[in-house]
Amino acid sequence: MTEGAALNAAAIRILGALPGSITLPAGTGKTELVAAVVAEVAAGGGNVLVLTHTHAGVDALRRRMAKFSVSKEHFSVRTIDAWCFDLIQHFPLLAGLAVPSDPDWTYAQAYHIAATRAVDSEIVRRMLTVSYDLIIVDEYQDCLIDQHRLVAGFTGVLPTLVLGDPLQGLFNFGGQQPVDWKNDVLDCFPEVSIASYPWRWHDHNPRLGNWLLSIRKTLADGNPIDLAGSPIQWRRMPSEGQFKVREQAAACFRSPQEGSTVALGQFRHDILSPAQQLNGSYSVMEALDSSVTEKFCQLVDSGTAPEVAAGAVEFAVNCATGIATHLDSTKRRRLATGKAIVTRTTDRQKTYAAINRLLSGPTPRSVHAALDAIMGLPNVKIYCREAWSEVIHALQFAALDAELSVTRALMQVRNGARARGRRPARRVLSRPLLVKGLEYDHAILLDADKCNAQELYVALTRGSKSVTVVSRSSVLSPTTAV
Repeated sequence: MTEGAALNAAAIRILGALPGSITLPAGTGKTELVAAVVAEVAAGGGNVLVLTHTHAGVDALRRRMAKFSVSKEHFSVRTIDAWCFDLIQHFPLLAGLAVPSDPDWTYAQAYHIAATRAVDSEIVRRMLTVSYDLIIVDEYQDCLIDQHRLVAGFTGVLPTLVLGDPLQGLFNFGGQQPVDWKNDVLDCFPEVSIASYPWRWHDHNPRLGNWLLSIRKTLADGNPIDLAGSPIQWRRMPSEGQFKVREQAAACFRSPQEGSTVALGQFRHDILSPAQQLNGSYSVMEALDSSVTEKFCQLVDSGTAPEVAAGAVEFAVNCATGIATHLDSTKRRRLATGKAIVTRTTDRQKTYAAINRLLSGPTPRSVHAALDAIMGLPNVKIYCREAWSEVIHALQFAALDAELSVTRALMQVRNGARARGRRPARRVLSRPLLVKGLEYDHAILLDADKCNAQELYVALTRGSKSVTVVSRSSVLSPTTAV
């Protein structure tokens, strides 16, 4: 049976067994299965609400719908958080919560609880039945308990399908309480059994796909993974320091030029040094709630003139290579004391003038001009492109509206990105948390020894053609078990 025929048959069987849950490993066609189910409902004239957790996931699902030629009028793909916020905006009295025009995601839990209250009302239930014929929630292992209560409320209104994989659960940090698959999910959504086949690797590297399926139980049990004799390309990690970073960068440089590549570290600070070594050839993927850009925007709004001037240069230095040679630490310290910087070098004079203007009263427009001038310096290459783009767009929006703070403008930029989805880049530095659900031709684990079982599995399953692991030993021992 072909992949397409198998998907269609599975979609029909699933629709007859709802409410239900499906557990599928990474790369075995979960996103394709969602699209096949939506296509089956759309073929009968029905509409489907599809919810997931990240804007990257939203983008991946929309692209799969396009692949299956599903008309946009038959489905809506949203993040759970965004859908909750919109529901509260439309029904604040039923939700018991008034919200501003733009969401403040520090109150996400309150949005989940309020949306659950609204879904319990007859008016919202009627609205759902009029609007949709099916609700699907993807990446369900990442649902928090409050989100699970919301989705459980759907089951009394519409057929509901949830899909996920406990081995890919990465949202168990910061005191968050994700669902327990056995005790929370299966009690509400009985399992619908679907056979697993490594479709992601079928046409590219079937040996890799089969090996990744074979290690699932080992990882889930918290046992070590031996890369010897596996289809993984292993590179030994030097102990620490610059040699370690050079080896990580070398692994990235040696990745095949054809296709897309993602290089993964555990946290943001793990990928910045390799990003600098790669000199802009890889772009750092940012979280949409990144504190890096938010802190800078807050500084522009409320900092003193010297703080903003020094902060603008520091932000640029942390986003691109080549700037520190034009604006060294001595000059940055001088700016912080409120003193202008000077140069005899002709190609720096306009840039210095734009920076010095910030000392006499920075505005969103003048900060934008200074950053733009800095990026015009010779041999400057941006590697934190997403962070840079966020700030530039926020400054532009704030410059056009005197009543709009840069921080508020940043929220608008981020909300727009959540709605549009993330534009895929060909060579990316990121973290397992941000690329879960995404697929690349090649994946590189920059320091695999740090990963826990879930992070390691997500990272290993991103590359469809090749996976390279940089670690101190070819035997990986995950720090935690599922």
